[in-house]
Amino acid sequence: MDKTREEFIVMCRTAMADRMSQSYKELYAFLVSCFVRADKDLNGTVDIEEIDGLIEEAAAMPRKYGFAPTNEEMYTSKDERIAARKKMFREMDLEHAGEVTLDNWINFAVNHIVGKVTRFPKDYLSGSSEDVYKQEFIDFIKKAIHKETPEYRELYHYLLKVFTKGDINMNGEIDSREFDKMIEYAAAAPRRFGLAPKNEEMFKNDEERYEHRKKYFDEMDVNKNDSISFNEWLDFAFKHIVEKVSQLP
Repeated sequence: MDKTREEFIVMCRTAMADRMSQSYKELYAFLVSCFVRADKDLNGTVDIEEIDGLIEEAAAMPRKYGFAPTNEEMYTSKDERIAARKKMFREMDLEHAGEVTLDNWINFAVNHIVGKVTRFPKDYLSGSSEDVYKQEFIDFIKKAIHKETPEYRELYHYLLKVFTKGDINMNGEIDSREFDKMIEYAAAAPRRFGLAPKNEEMFKNDEERYEHRKKYFDEMDVNKNDSISFNEWLDFAFKHIVEKVSQLP
């Protein structure tokens, strides 16, 4: 699961917000692979001697991006680290069976990640974070229109998430109906802060909304194959955002 920092943040946020998402499936597969690699005797469980290896496997990715401390930062000696890992083992071993099963590990890891996600940088773009205020969103999006900034990198990965959420067939392209749904996802944050109108303020009904958006879709669909790919969506969304930012105070 080799990812950029931004991809890792988006994946964890999405996985914790939606257990049916592709991000959660990816996280689940990663946690299973950590478990399997730690299960040295291939008996389907992890014992107390194997727990240290399991934690090390799982900690590698968050450590890479500074979201988990190194062993040197946490422990003064190997004995202290092993003692801490045995304590984790006992927390996972709910049945006091002297072994950790896969479901024990998944539940422990997911609960741990839930706590960690709250310490991630604020989620300015999804429109679901209660700790993001209007001026913070405006300040963020003004920086995000400059492609050399970390804010643009986060915007890029957010727009990719919106695209993949709309791509229900998972074939790397979307049709006009999927595009209509993608606009709804992308509009959540600006609508929350009163920076974009609601559908009922713009359209009489769903079909009028769809026909309006299909005009944008047709402009993007330059080869007229009734589909657009991510680069076309990214270009459209970015230009739209730049235009909207130019109208902000």
